[in-house]
Amino acid sequence: MKLKSLIMFSAAALAFAACSNDEDFNGNNGGVEGLANVSVNISDPVLSRAIPAASFTETTEVTLNTVKVVLTAQQGGDTHEYALADYENRQAMLDAIKAEEFKGVRNPSKLEVFINTDKASGWTVNDVYDKVLAEPLYDSKSASEFGTPVDTDSDGVKEYTVTLEPEHTMARLEFGGIAHVDTKEPCMFTNDITIDGVILDNVTGLTTPDGWSADYLLSAAIGEKFTEATGDAENGYTPSWPGTEKGCYAFNIIPDSNLPILKVCFSNIKINTAAAEYSGIIWPSDGLGYATVKNYKLANPSANYASLFGAGADGIIKNFPKGYIYQVKSLEIPDQAIGEGWQGNEDVHVVAIVDVKPYVIVEGTVEWN
Repeated sequence: MKLKSLIMFSAAALAFAACSNDEDFNGNNGGVEGLANVSVNISDPVLSRAIPAASFTETTEVTLNTVKVVLTAQQGGDTHEYALADYENRQAMLDAIKAEEFKGVRNPSKLEVFINTDKASGWTVNDVYDKVLAEPLYDSKSASEFGTPVDTDSDGVKEYTVTLEPEHTMARLEFGGIAHVDTKEPCMFTNDITIDGVILDNVTGLTTPDGWSADYLLSAAIGEKFTEATGDAENGYTPSWPGTEKGCYAFNIIPDSNLPILKVCFSNIKINTAAAEYSGIIWPSDGLGYATVKNYKLANPSANYASLFGAGADGIIKNFPKGYIYQVKSLEIPDQAIGEGWQGNEDVHVVAIVDVKPYVIVEGTVEWN
Protein backbone atom coordinates (compact mmCIF):
# COMPACT_ATOMS: atom_id res chain seq x y z
CA MET A 1 0.00 0.00 0.00
CA LYS A 2 1.17 3.53 -0.75
CA LEU A 3 0.72 6.54 1.48
CA LYS A 4 1.13 10.05 0.10
CA SER A 5 1.11 13.27 2.07
CA LEU A 6 0.27 16.70 0.74
CA ILE A 7 1.57 19.62 2.80
CA MET A 8 -0.23 22.82 1.91
CA PHE A 9 0.27 26.34 3.19
CA SER A 10 -0.20 29.91 1.98
CA ALA A 11 -0.11 33.47 3.36
CA ALA A 12 -3.86 33.57 3.85
CA ALA A 13 -5.33 32.70 7.24
CA LEU A 14 -5.10 28.89 7.44
CA ALA A 15 -6.82 26.26 9.54
CA PHE A 16 -4.74 24.38 12.08
CA ALA A 17 -5.05 20.63 12.48
CA ALA A 18 -3.75 19.53 15.87
CA CYS A 19 -3.06 15.99 17.00
CA SER A 20 -1.93 14.12 20.03
CA ASN A 21 1.76 13.78 20.79
CA ASP A 22 1.15 10.26 22.06
CA GLU A 23 2.77 7.67 19.81
CA ASP A 24 0.72 4.54 19.14
CA PHE A 25 2.56 1.48 17.86
CA ASN A 26 -0.19 -1.01 18.68
CA GLY A 27 -1.92 -1.05 15.32
CA ASN A 28 -4.40 1.70 16.24
CA ASN A 29 -3.46 3.72 13.20
CA GLY A 30 -6.81 4.56 11.68
CA GLY A 31 -6.89 1.66 9.22
CA VAL A 32 -3.42 2.12 7.70
CA GLU A 33 -2.26 -1.50 7.65
CA GLY A 34 0.64 -3.35 6.09
CA LEU A 35 3.63 -1.76 4.41
CA ALA A 36 3.27 1.66 2.81
CA ASN A 37 5.38 4.18 0.94
CA VAL A 38 4.93 7.75 2.23
CA SER A 39 5.70 10.53 -0.24
CA VAL A 40 5.64 14.25 0.55
CA ASN A 41 4.51 17.07 -1.71
CA ILE A 42 4.56 20.73 -0.65
CA SER A 43 1.98 22.67 -2.60
CA ASP A 44 3.24 26.24 -3.08
CA PRO A 45 1.61 27.63 -6.24
CA VAL A 46 2.84 31.22 -5.79
CA LEU A 47 6.48 31.13 -4.75
CA SER A 48 7.56 34.02 -2.56
CA ARG A 49 10.76 35.91 -3.18
CA ALA A 50 13.35 37.44 -0.88
CA ILE A 51 12.39 40.83 0.55
CA PRO A 52 15.05 43.58 0.81
CA ALA A 53 15.56 44.49 4.45
CA ALA A 54 14.51 48.13 4.08
CA SER A 55 11.58 47.84 1.69
CA PHE A 56 7.86 47.49 2.20
CA THR A 57 6.81 43.92 1.60
CA GLU A 58 5.31 43.38 -1.85
CA THR A 59 4.50 39.71 -1.49
CA THR A 60 2.35 37.90 1.03
CA GLU A 61 3.79 34.41 0.77
CA VAL A 62 5.79 32.75 3.51
CA THR A 63 9.52 32.44 2.78
CA LEU A 64 10.81 28.86 2.91
CA ASN A 65 14.36 28.57 4.20
CA THR A 66 14.24 25.12 5.81
CA VAL A 67 11.75 22.27 5.75
CA LYS A 68 11.82 19.19 7.97
CA VAL A 69 9.38 16.32 7.46
CA VAL A 70 9.12 13.72 10.24
CA LEU A 71 7.28 10.41 9.98
CA THR A 72 6.81 8.47 13.22
CA ALA A 73 6.09 4.78 12.65
CA GLN A 74 6.77 1.30 14.06
CA GLN A 75 8.85 0.62 10.95
CA GLY A 76 10.15 2.97 8.27
CA GLY A 77 9.85 6.18 10.27
CA ASP A 78 12.49 8.79 9.49
CA THR A 79 13.34 12.50 9.31
CA HIS A 80 13.96 14.25 6.00
CA GLU A 81 15.51 17.72 6.16
CA TYR A 82 15.94 20.30 3.41
CA ALA A 83 17.69 23.70 3.36
CA LEU A 84 17.31 26.25 0.60
CA ALA A 85 21.05 26.93 0.72
CA ASP A 86 21.72 23.40 -0.51
CA TYR A 87 19.77 23.85 -3.75
CA GLU A 88 20.10 25.98 -6.85
CA ASN A 89 16.81 27.68 -6.10
CA ARG A 90 13.65 27.26 -4.12
CA GLN A 91 11.81 25.25 -6.75
CA ALA A 92 14.68 22.75 -6.86
CA MET A 93 14.26 22.22 -3.11
CA LEU A 94 10.51 21.73 -3.49
CA ASP A 95 11.08 19.24 -6.30
CA ALA A 96 13.53 17.30 -4.12
CA ILE A 97 10.99 17.10 -1.30
CA LYS A 98 8.31 15.90 -3.68
CA ALA A 99 10.59 13.23 -5.16
CA GLU A 100 11.52 11.59 -1.85
CA GLU A 101 9.59 8.82 -0.10
CA PHE A 102 9.50 7.12 3.27
CA LYS A 103 9.72 3.48 2.19
CA GLY A 104 8.68 0.29 3.91
CA VAL A 105 6.50 2.04 6.45
CA ARG A 106 4.45 -0.07 8.87
CA ASN A 107 2.03 1.22 11.54
CA PRO A 108 2.62 4.96 11.07
CA SER A 109 1.35 7.09 13.93
CA LYS A 110 2.12 10.69 12.98
CA LEU A 111 3.35 12.89 10.13
CA GLU A 112 4.80 16.31 10.94
CA VAL A 113 6.23 19.27 9.04
CA PHE A 114 8.52 21.93 10.53
CA ILE A 115 9.09 24.99 8.34
CA ASN A 116 11.80 27.49 9.35
CA THR A 117 11.80 26.00 12.85
CA ASP A 118 12.64 22.98 15.01
CA LYS A 119 9.79 23.63 17.45
CA ALA A 120 6.13 22.61 17.32
CA SER A 121 4.97 25.54 19.49
CA GLY A 122 6.12 28.12 22.01
CA TRP A 123 7.63 30.68 19.64
CA THR A 124 8.57 34.08 21.07
CA VAL A 125 9.64 37.40 19.57
CA ASN A 126 13.25 36.18 19.73
CA ASP A 127 12.35 33.47 17.20
CA VAL A 128 10.88 35.85 14.60
CA TYR A 129 12.13 39.43 14.98
CA ASP A 130 14.85 39.15 12.29
CA LYS A 131 13.30 36.53 10.00
CA VAL A 132 11.53 38.86 7.49
CA LEU A 133 8.79 36.56 6.07
CA ALA A 134 10.40 33.27 7.09
CA GLU A 135 7.98 32.69 9.93
CA PRO A 136 8.08 29.43 11.90
CA LEU A 137 5.32 27.04 10.83
CA TYR A 138 4.27 23.60 12.08
CA ASP A 139 1.50 21.09 11.53
CA SER A 140 0.91 17.39 12.10
CA LYS A 141 -1.68 14.66 11.63
CA SER A 142 -2.12 11.29 13.23
CA ALA A 143 -2.67 8.18 11.11
CA SER A 144 -6.35 8.19 12.08
CA GLU A 145 -6.66 11.48 10.16
CA PHE A 146 -5.06 10.23 6.94
CA GLY A 147 -8.46 9.98 5.26
CA THR A 148 -9.89 7.57 2.70
CA PRO A 149 -7.40 5.72 0.47
CA VAL A 150 -7.68 6.02 -3.31
CA ASP A 151 -5.93 3.97 -5.99
CA THR A 152 -4.97 6.94 -8.17
CA ASP A 153 -2.82 5.10 -10.70
CA SER A 154 -4.94 1.90 -11.06
CA ASP A 155 -2.11 -0.36 -9.93
CA GLY A 156 -4.18 -2.02 -7.21
CA VAL A 157 -2.26 -0.23 -4.45
CA LYS A 158 -4.12 2.05 -2.06
CA GLU A 159 -2.75 5.56 -1.72
CA TYR A 160 -3.41 8.02 1.08
CA THR A 161 -3.29 11.78 0.56
CA VAL A 162 -2.63 13.68 3.78
CA THR A 163 -3.12 17.45 3.85
CA LEU A 164 -1.12 19.44 6.40
CA GLU A 165 -1.97 23.13 6.78
CA PRO A 166 0.35 25.01 9.14
CA GLU A 167 -1.17 27.93 11.03
CA HIS A 168 0.44 31.37 10.90
CA THR A 169 2.51 32.29 13.93
CA MET A 170 3.55 35.94 13.51
CA ALA A 171 2.48 39.37 12.31
CA ARG A 172 4.69 41.98 10.63
CA LEU A 173 4.47 45.74 11.20
CA GLU A 174 6.08 48.08 8.66
CA PHE A 175 6.44 51.85 9.16
CA GLY A 176 7.75 54.39 6.66
CA GLY A 177 7.32 57.97 5.51
CA ILE A 178 8.06 59.44 8.97
CA ALA A 179 7.98 63.20 8.42
CA HIS A 180 8.11 66.47 10.39
CA VAL A 181 4.87 68.20 9.44
CA ASP A 182 4.21 71.55 11.15
CA THR A 183 0.51 72.30 11.53
CA LYS A 184 0.88 75.71 13.13
CA GLU A 185 3.23 78.68 13.26
CA PRO A 186 5.48 79.67 14.89
CA CYS A 187 7.49 76.47 15.31
CA MET A 188 7.56 75.00 18.80
CA PHE A 189 11.34 74.58 18.65
CA THR A 190 14.16 77.10 18.22
CA ASN A 191 16.35 74.64 16.35
CA ASP A 192 16.33 71.52 14.19
CA ILE A 193 15.77 68.72 16.67
CA THR A 194 17.32 65.28 16.13
CA ILE A 195 15.30 62.14 15.36
CA ASP A 196 17.33 59.47 17.16
CA GLY A 197 15.33 56.42 16.10
CA VAL A 198 12.16 54.35 16.43
CA ILE A 199 11.26 51.63 18.92
CA LEU A 200 8.45 49.08 18.98
CA ASP A 201 7.49 48.93 22.64
CA ASN A 202 5.05 46.93 24.79
CA VAL A 203 6.05 43.65 23.16
CA THR A 204 5.58 40.52 25.25
CA GLY A 205 8.88 38.92 26.21
CA LEU A 206 10.92 42.12 26.07
CA THR A 207 11.78 44.46 28.93
CA THR A 208 10.26 47.89 28.32
CA PRO A 209 12.95 50.57 27.93
CA ASP A 210 12.60 53.98 29.58
CA GLY A 211 14.10 55.91 26.69
CA TRP A 212 15.83 55.63 23.34
CA SER A 213 18.26 52.74 22.98
CA ALA A 214 19.78 51.56 19.72
CA ASP A 215 20.47 48.25 21.47
CA TYR A 216 16.78 47.54 22.12
CA LEU A 217 15.79 44.42 20.19
CA LEU A 218 13.00 46.04 18.16
CA SER A 219 14.56 49.41 17.35
CA ALA A 220 16.06 51.24 14.39
CA ALA A 221 18.63 54.03 14.74
CA ILE A 222 18.38 57.22 12.64
CA GLY A 223 20.38 60.10 14.18
CA GLU A 224 19.50 62.86 11.70
CA LYS A 225 18.02 66.36 11.84
CA PHE A 226 14.24 66.24 11.92
CA THR A 227 13.73 69.08 9.46
CA GLU A 228 10.31 70.22 8.28
CA ALA A 229 9.04 68.28 5.26
CA THR A 230 7.36 69.35 2.05
CA GLY A 231 4.87 67.29 0.07
CA ASP A 232 1.89 65.27 1.24
CA ALA A 233 0.93 61.82 2.44
CA GLU A 234 -0.34 60.66 -0.95
CA ASN A 235 2.73 61.68 -2.97
CA GLY A 236 5.30 61.38 -0.21
CA TYR A 237 7.20 63.79 2.02
CA THR A 238 10.73 65.15 1.62
CA PRO A 239 12.62 64.54 3.81
CA SER A 240 11.12 61.43 5.37
CA TRP A 241 12.54 58.40 7.10
CA PRO A 242 13.98 55.90 6.40
CA GLY A 243 14.47 57.97 3.26
CA THR A 244 14.91 55.23 0.70
CA GLU A 245 12.27 54.61 -1.96
CA LYS A 246 9.63 52.26 -0.54
CA GLY A 247 11.71 52.17 2.63
CA CYS A 248 10.32 51.11 5.99
CA TYR A 249 11.22 50.02 9.49
CA ALA A 250 9.85 46.49 9.86
CA PHE A 251 9.15 44.55 13.04
CA ASN A 252 8.03 40.91 13.38
CA ILE A 253 6.03 40.01 16.48
CA ILE A 254 4.11 37.10 17.98
CA PRO A 255 0.70 38.77 18.47
CA ASP A 256 -1.09 38.47 21.81
CA SER A 257 -3.29 40.64 24.02
CA ASN A 258 -0.60 43.36 24.18
CA LEU A 259 -0.89 45.85 21.32
CA PRO A 260 2.66 46.97 20.40
CA ILE A 261 3.35 50.70 20.64
CA LEU A 262 5.51 52.56 18.13
CA LYS A 263 7.64 55.32 19.65
CA VAL A 264 9.72 57.88 17.76
CA CYS A 265 12.56 59.26 19.87
CA PHE A 266 14.11 62.76 19.67
CA SER A 267 16.93 64.74 21.27
CA ASN A 268 18.43 68.27 21.21
CA ILE A 269 15.02 69.81 21.88
CA LYS A 270 14.90 73.52 22.76
CA ILE A 271 11.54 75.25 23.16
CA ASN A 272 10.69 78.54 21.46
CA THR A 273 9.61 80.25 24.70
CA ALA A 274 9.70 83.65 22.99
CA ALA A 275 6.39 82.74 21.33
CA ALA A 276 3.38 83.39 23.57
CA GLU A 277 1.84 79.93 23.02
CA TYR A 278 5.03 78.21 24.22
CA SER A 279 6.19 80.64 26.89
CA GLY A 280 5.02 78.44 29.76
CA ILE A 281 6.69 75.25 28.57
CA ILE A 282 9.62 74.09 30.66
CA TRP A 283 11.50 71.26 28.92
CA PRO A 284 13.93 68.96 30.75
CA SER A 285 17.58 69.90 30.38
CA ASP A 286 18.37 66.57 28.67
CA GLY A 287 16.49 67.80 25.60
CA LEU A 288 14.83 64.42 25.01
CA GLY A 289 11.32 63.96 23.62
CA TYR A 290 9.03 61.23 22.31
CA ALA A 291 6.08 60.84 19.95
CA THR A 292 4.01 57.79 20.82
CA VAL A 293 1.37 55.96 18.80
CA LYS A 294 -2.01 56.13 20.52
CA ASN A 295 -4.08 54.18 18.01
CA TYR A 296 -3.69 52.15 14.86
CA LYS A 297 -6.66 52.77 12.59
CA LEU A 298 -8.17 51.20 9.50
CA ALA A 299 -8.93 53.94 6.98
CA ASN A 300 -11.84 52.10 5.35
CA PRO A 301 -12.73 49.21 7.64
CA SER A 302 -14.78 46.56 5.88
CA ALA A 303 -17.11 44.52 8.05
CA ASN A 304 -14.81 41.53 7.63
CA TYR A 305 -11.60 43.31 8.64
CA ALA A 306 -13.29 45.33 11.36
CA SER A 307 -14.44 42.12 13.02
CA LEU A 308 -11.08 40.43 12.56
CA PHE A 309 -9.10 43.36 14.01
CA GLY A 310 -11.64 44.21 16.72
CA ALA A 311 -12.32 47.61 15.13
CA GLY A 312 -15.53 49.51 15.80
CA ALA A 313 -17.07 52.36 13.83
CA ASP A 314 -14.00 54.48 14.58
CA GLY A 315 -11.75 51.97 12.80
CA ILE A 316 -9.37 51.63 15.75
CA ILE A 317 -7.54 48.28 15.68
CA LYS A 318 -7.74 46.35 18.95
CA ASN A 319 -5.52 43.41 17.96
CA PHE A 320 -3.06 42.31 15.28
CA PRO A 321 -4.06 38.81 14.10
CA LYS A 322 -1.30 36.44 13.05
CA GLY A 323 -0.57 36.03 9.36
CA TYR A 324 -0.99 39.66 8.33
CA ILE A 325 1.36 42.43 7.24
CA TYR A 326 0.43 45.85 8.63
CA GLN A 327 1.81 48.73 6.57
CA VAL A 328 1.89 52.38 7.62
CA LYS A 329 3.35 54.37 4.75
CA SER A 330 2.96 57.87 6.16
CA LEU A 331 3.58 59.02 9.75
CA GLU A 332 3.03 62.78 9.99
CA ILE A 333 4.49 64.12 13.24
CA PRO A 334 3.77 67.76 14.17
CA ASP A 335 5.72 69.52 16.90
CA GLN A 336 2.78 69.27 19.29
CA ALA A 337 2.82 65.47 19.21
CA ILE A 338 6.27 65.39 20.82
CA GLY A 339 6.23 65.22 24.61
CA GLU A 340 8.95 65.19 27.22
CA GLY A 341 7.91 61.86 28.77
CA TRP A 342 8.22 58.30 27.45
CA GLN A 343 4.48 58.37 26.65
CA GLY A 344 4.83 61.39 24.35
CA ASN A 345 2.26 64.18 24.33
CA GLU A 346 -0.91 62.50 25.56
CA ASP A 347 -3.06 65.51 24.64
CA VAL A 348 -2.24 65.64 20.93
CA HIS A 349 -3.17 62.86 18.53
CA VAL A 350 -1.85 62.49 14.99
CA VAL A 351 -3.57 60.10 12.58
CA ALA A 352 -1.62 58.16 9.94
CA ILE A 353 -3.52 56.29 7.23
CA VAL A 354 -3.97 52.48 7.29
CA ASP A 355 -5.62 50.98 4.20
CA VAL A 356 -6.55 47.35 3.71
CA LYS A 357 -5.26 45.54 0.62
CA PRO A 358 -6.48 42.13 -0.58
CA TYR A 359 -5.36 38.98 1.20
CA VAL A 360 -3.07 39.69 4.14
CA ILE A 361 -1.42 43.07 3.53
CA VAL A 362 -2.90 45.79 5.71
CA GLU A 363 -1.96 49.43 5.33
CA GLY A 364 -2.90 51.63 8.21
CA THR A 365 -2.97 54.74 10.27
CA VAL A 366 -1.84 55.50 13.76
CA GLU A 367 -2.80 58.11 16.32
CA TRP A 368 -0.05 59.70 18.38
CA ASN A 369 -0.12 60.54 22.06
